[in-house]
Amino acid sequence: MANIFAFVETRGAEIRKVGLEAVTAARLLADKSGGGEVHALLLGPPGIAAKAAQLGQYGADSVTVVEHAALSNYSPEVATATAADRIKSGGYRAAIFSTSAQGRDLAPRVAARLGVSVVTDVLSFDLEGDALVVRHPVNIGKVIATLQPESQCGQT
Repeated sequence: MANIFAFVETRGAEIRKVGLEAVTAARLLADKSGGGEVHALLLGPPGIAAKAAQLGQYGADSVTVVEHAALSNYSPEVATATAADRIKSGGYRAAIFSTSAQGRDLAPRVAARLGVSVVTDVLSFDLEGDALVVRHPVNIGKVIATLQPESQCGQT
């Protein structure tokens, strides 16, 4: 069993659809690992904690909420530091970020801070034994590459 981290994107005081998709992808990966937990991180303005229960419907087992008035808009520095610290302290098998403008900005920052691999535009993933295997498009989508990163910070 492996626990999986999911970063939940918000816009203002609302959870974005891609944030729910990240939690769902994390749930699928946790289930494939034999029943690990999904730990979601939700950053936003005061009141965002009221949305945390919604994440359980998409597969989150626990949600860490960080509320601050300055988080009404995406803050790369705060999101990077908070996500990296949470991932490092949680010892997660993988971290899931959305393939969105925010996710494309955040995931590489977090991966660099942690010294781990990042795989973008993941089409599918699977576990083969202990190894995570991901598929993603290359050459403008004409080829699908299959990768097995040694450590993961992935985008779906």
